[in-house]
Amino acid sequence: MTQDQLVAFEAVATLGTFSAAAKRLHKSQPAITKLVQNLEGELGLALFDRSGYRVALTDAGRAFLERAARVVADTEALEAYGRALARGGEPVVRIVLEAITPLAPVLGVLSRVRRDFPRVRFELRTERLGGAIEALVDGSADLVVSNPRGVDPRRMESAHLTHVRIVPVVHRDHPLARAGAPVPAAALREHVQVVLSDSARGEHAQQTINVLDGGTRWSVTEVGAKLQIIEAGMGWGGLPEHLVVDALRRGDLVALTIQEFETESLELLTIRRRGRAPGPVAQALWAALRSDSSAAGGREPRSASAARTGERAGAT
Repeated sequence: MTQDQLVAFEAVATLGTFSAAAKRLHKSQPAITKLVQNLEGELGLALFDRSGYRVALTDAGRAFLERAARVVADTEALEAYGRALARGGEPVVRIVLEAITPLAPVLGVLSRVRRDFPRVRFELRTERLGGAIEALVDGSADLVVSNPRGVDPRRMESAHLTHVRIVPVVHRDHPLARAGAPVPAAALREHVQVVLSDSARGEHAQQTINVLDGGTRWSVTEVGAKLQIIEAGMGWGGLPEHLVVDALRRGDLVALTIQEFETESLELLTIRRRGRAPGPVAQALWAALRSDSSAAGGREPRSASAARTGERAGAT
């Protein structure tokens, strides 16, 4: 079995005809036919049913295609990786993070990878909700960290990175800080809820989560702006625990218990496109992020105080 045989087989299976496969692969149709026939002969089974006007995959062919496509993609990725190594790595790697991503562990990974590839230039930006997936699809990102919504396993490869707990908070002097637990929905509606807007503009736009119906809301485009508005006592909203844990400990912010909210935490995945061979730097980043996640055990972080109180939290 050779790589050429697998490539020819995948092309015919995907395009539906030997002539279309020959055109894509810049080979003659007899050459493609011979490659597929030799593959079937070596395997001892028929991959295509040739009795109709167009060839069709047999049951065995459909089962074989799934594995063959992965082998072809992995081999192409390895070849591209070797070529990139010979060039010293890709010059630019573009990374997009969901806005609530804890930055410290990502920076730690970037620092380690940078030691091996000192000349690479990293472009790092944040997006909100569906914005990271949109950046991956439109080609403006090589690797993203995003929530699982919108991940297409046929087009994307993903791996668990972490969970981020979202805590609804308010300034200690805000009226809601004294509203009890759980906070009545009627009381919440009397005050401004600060929410993050989705930065995606196309099909990957997501519905904002844990927004209280019927209340007044302010939309912001940055987590930092949301935090400052809440710290100023001008509204309430959900924020990543890692951003508010110190303020909660000091008593500057107060955590709210809100029964109407459904999402207590968001899973974040490291995601890259299938069918596009990563360079050595992007591959190193991918491997390091997965390694760090595995070392952390994939557990959802919770602060000691949150674990004791068991308070119900939501994301906004």
